[in-house]
Amino acid sequence: MNFSSIVKLRIKKLVAGGSALAFHEGKAVFVPFALPGELVSATIAAEKRDFAQAELLDVLEPSEHRVVPPCPVYRECGGCNLQHLAYPRQVEAKVDIVAESFARTARLDAGAIPSVPSLPFAYRNRVQFHFTPEGRIGFMRRGSSAIVEAPTCPIALRPIQAWIEERAGSSRGREELDRYVAGKDRFLAFGYGDEVWIEGEKGQVEVLVAGEPIRFHVKGFFQSNLYLLDRFVPDVLAGLSGDRVADLYAGVGLFGQHLAKLFRSVTCVEHNPFSLELAKANVVAAEASFHAMSAEDWVASDSAKLAYDCVLVDPPRTGLSPQVRAWIIRSRVPTLVYVSCDPVTLARDSGELSRSGYRLESIKAFDFYPQTGHVECHARFMLA
Repeated sequence: MNFSSIVKLRIKKLVAGGSALAFHEGKAVFVPFALPGELVSATIAAEKRDFAQAELLDVLEPSEHRVVPPCPVYRECGGCNLQHLAYPRQVEAKVDIVAESFARTARLDAGAIPSVPSLPFAYRNRVQFHFTPEGRIGFMRRGSSAIVEAPTCPIALRPIQAWIEERAGSSRGREELDRYVAGKDRFLAFGYGDEVWIEGEKGQVEVLVAGEPIRFHVKGFFQSNLYLLDRFVPDVLAGLSGDRVADLYAGVGLFGQHLAKLFRSVTCVEHNPFSLELAKANVVAAEASFHAMSAEDWVASDSAKLAYDCVLVDPPRTGLSPQVRAWIIRSRVPTLVYVSCDPVTLARDSGELSRSGYRLESIKAFDFYPQTGHVECHARFMLA
């Protein structure tokens, strides 16, 4: 293949991240915005030793699952990459990706993986905005550090959509927020009910999750799909109870708050001290300890030498580090609950756990981010 050459490709499947996979002259080719079964023409944009990246030019034979994306800046904006795929098939494709990740990476058969869909649009509570050089509201352009102006955002909660639309085509947003975000080219917004909190303009937010109030700061990290979070949290914690539990990567205490009602003692570990201060307010327990340190540092601490009935982990996309995996295996924790935002690293960690005496008891996929290639899972492991 030559750089910038045009090729015809028959698409095989979708892969982790949402791109489509085809093969040309024996080499894997990844094509964003194509769908399984389609015949497409594409240009080779970058070529590596084992694979190539392509840009879709034309769909010669479209899939029956292809739909017209509702977003006016789709394919320009770097956010969504599956709006061209009918939503029920999106969920099915993500389950297939999770299953294949376990089969290829962990050499494990995960069996039939249940899935929980979301609202396909108007679901996202938390949105990061950027300003164009003219001071208009926009998002990061796909594959670029430039900003694309956005007249709306179909996946954002309705009040956030309205907030964008009221300021579209003007620098009103920059003018209103200049005193709060002066010198910054980006800011966060969080919508809940009919209200929108803007970073700098407003601080802490309180929402209900699974019937319990929880507080966090608008500019800090919090789950972006409250609709599904209400279903996710009870599912993750179902059937858990015991004496002592550790909540690693605890954030503001989303899980710790509920674990405190199921276990006598809760240990929350979070490297961000600002999040941990909020966790101290959110996690109300007769016996609780809070550790402002990384999970890697904590597993070497005296606190990690205690006997835990259960450990809940919610790591970043990189998954569990070797130190944390080694501690879990060495400590022989009876129950491990793993919340994951990346099926590939979840599968990698699951493979090591299964080879070290743990049994994968259950796994379920939750579509927290419709119209994108991301999928969240929770898996439960029991010591065999």
